[in-house]
Amino acid sequence: MATPQLDKRILSELELMGFPTARSIRALHFSGNSSLESAINWLLEHENDPDIDQLPLIPREINIECGDTPNEARNDIQGMRADAQESKPEESTAAGRQKETSQVERELNADQNEDEVRRRIIELFKSKQDGQERERGRIQNQLQEDKRERIRAAKDLMEAKRTLEENQRKRVMESRKADQEEEKRARERIRKRIEDDKAERRRRLGLPMENPVASVPTLTPTKIKPVEPAVSPEQLRDCLRNLKKNYKDDTTKVTRAFQILLKIIANIVKNPEEEKFRRIRLNNPVFKERVGNLQGGVEFLELCGFMKLAISGYLVMPRDNINLALLNAAGVEVASAMENPYFGLLSK
Repeated sequence: MATPQLDKRILSELELMGFPTARSIRALHFSGNSSLESAINWLLEHENDPDIDQLPLIPREINIECGDTPNEARNDIQGMRADAQESKPEESTAAGRQKETSQVERELNADQNEDEVRRRIIELFKSKQDGQERERGRIQNQLQEDKRERIRAAKDLMEAKRTLEENQRKRVMESRKADQEEEKRARERIRKRIEDDKAERRRRLGLPMENPVASVPTLTPTKIKPVEPAVSPEQLRDCLRNLKKNYKDDTTKVTRAFQILLKIIANIVKNPEEEKFRRIRLNNPVFKERVGNLQGGVEFLELCGFMKLAISGYLVMPRDNINLALLNAAGVEVASAMENPYFGLLSK
């Protein structure tokens, strides 16, 4: 394979115009090696081809031998030319002069036409380059504008997101604050109710108030002789505290146990003469499930004055073992354990 034979003058002009050599050779080859204008047009049309800078290759020419050798053929031709010249020397001379004159004129006209064509081609090439430059500038400006628009949109989105998060944070804080205030009010209501219930129980039992304004004599029931409590409130509190700690993972079970214990104590305080309130069957399904099976439930009732009768299977508080002061203190401790969510958790 070899490179094609091209017009070197047109090739040099293409190179002077700034086109690479390989690209110029390719343009001349595929445009027919006819003129500068056709080569430039081909370059403008194929400037984006992937193989624009590759040299075109053509097969080498192969000489095929014929009957006469090249020298013999050349001698025959020269002999024919000599005979022709001898036969008409004058005509050849006149025709030669006329031919030379016509050739000079044609060369002059060709040079003028070629200069005009070259000028038009250069103008066309420059105008196309200017148009491409303007188009590239427009595209670049559009890309920059799009980039600025994307940046503005991203900033707006971030600002909106930040505002949304800030508003959501404020709503969460306000909701939490409202919940805390509502919880505080609920605790105050429960504390007030407990204080009222405690004051009412003391009033019913004839016990003195915790903070009396003046010493007011109280009446003690004649049928029941109060005895000094043998169990301290601290012992009751420790028993309830241990029960809550033993089942701290099941607050529902602890709450139901406290409710049953408070109900048992309240029934005895309100109706000390009723034996049914002072007698509890250990195998009772409700009692067994909510108090009997819990470590500390039966022990708390024993601290309040109940006695376990293993033979009969009952918890019994004898008539002469009723201590209303102890039962009242036990009820206060149970109510405190139900009200205080941290009861038993901060103890030693």
